[in-house]
Amino acid sequence: MKKIIIIVLICSIVCVTIKLTGCANEFAKQEYNDAEKIAQIEDRYAKDNSVINAIDGGYSLTVSKFNGRQTLWNKTLEKSTEIEIQIDLSISSGIAKVVYIDCDNNITVLIECSQNDADEHITTKTVSLTRGLNRFKIVGYDCKDIDLKILFDEPYIDSNN
Repeated sequence: MKKIIIIVLICSIVCVTIKLTGCANEFAKQEYNDAEKIAQIEDRYAKDNSVINAIDGGYSLTVSKFNGRQTLWNKTLEKSTEIEIQIDLSISSGIAKVVYIDCDNNITVLIECSQNDADEHITTKTVSLTRGLNRFKIVGYDCKDIDLKILFDEPYIDSNN
């Protein structure tokens, strides 16, 4: 009788674990195009093997697995300004985008990339930063092997003050 209870308990634990693992990206998929969720100050993500580095004039990010939304950069400005940024994004599977969020929580997609895109995406954008809080976020689901670089043309912009 004890063996049967132990076997049922183990099987139950395995089934629950498999179910939770399979649903790990559902929140990210549901929120991928939800502007209200993306604009939230709070981040929500699940990721594996993530490394973010300051590089000359910007940041680089590599992640082996990613689901959700994560702030990459934020800065509160005393006056509005325009900057030019270069974004280099590639992934091996899934879908991801980098967005700009202004002080009024308006969202602008700067670059979007999916597993169906054979090459890495490189774009240069002029972004009108507003007076107040400005943010860049990465948003994605089912992402594997993200390689992202963001370079700013203004040297004072790349610090998170």
